[in-house]
Amino acid sequence: MTIKEQIIQNLKSWIEKTNVISYDKDIGLRCRDKEVTELRDGKTKKEVYIVSFKTESDIEYDQNGEITSLFEGMYCFAYFDAENLELLYIHKKIGYIEVDGSY
Repeated sequence: MTIKEQIIQNLKSWIEKTNVISYDKDIGLRCRDKEVTELRDGKTKKEVYIVSFKTESDIEYDQNGEITSLFEGMYCFAYFDAENLELLYIHKKIGYIEVDGSY
């Protein structure tokens, strides 16, 4: 198993365990190459792997099969430490999700 595959598997396990976010399985999880980036504290630069994904859209239909409500999924980015492959946090449009599942 490659490092990118390990990271994706770690994220899938974390999503199943915490159940605080979902991802669109049709789009999947995409892991970028390792890069040096500035973390959210604005001071620390670290080598990380970033996994991009889109949350599931929420679509509701009426009895005739017509869409009554549509909440489009949002793009999120999971940051993994390149040294130990541990999840640091997930960045989404409206904030961050911590490793413990809190916002």
